[in-house]
Amino acid sequence: MELSLKYYTALLCFLVMSTPAYCIQSTGELVNAKKLKSSGFMDGQSGSVNTDLNGDGNQDVIEYTFASTTPPGTCDQSDCMSSLDNSPILTFQIKMHDGKAIDGSYMCTSLGVTKNIHHGMKDILCGPKYILRWNGEDYDTD
Repeated sequence: MELSLKYYTALLCFLVMSTPAYCIQSTGELVNAKKLKSSGFMDGQSGSVNTDLNGDGNQDVIEYTFASTTPPGTCDQSDCMSSLDNSPILTFQIKMHDGKAIDGSYMCTSLGVTKNIHHGMKDILCGPKYILRWNGEDYDTD
């Protein structure tokens, strides 16, 4: 019994330490550009995922467009180009169930939704590093 308890405690500690912090807040990854690329998606191909962004019980649609590599010259910071790794990316727009459209001006390696809400809308995970928060008019980074 004592050995079994130590085993389960060690396993639990390993799981906690290996889980990224944002997973606690995430309701799940909706789409991943690398997975799309490996499944044969081509540049310009699009798709959509459904999720309830404002918690009203209705499904909203995130429409995304795939690009197999990060376009050159996509940032204005001096050290930005050194961090680009030509990963496949997704651009997106949101169509709320009431017909309102929200353009996303970000290039994301994946898209997910968190449980956190700002100004009535859930946060969007834009890859592993960026959280997009609703500011009342559009989605913006921290």
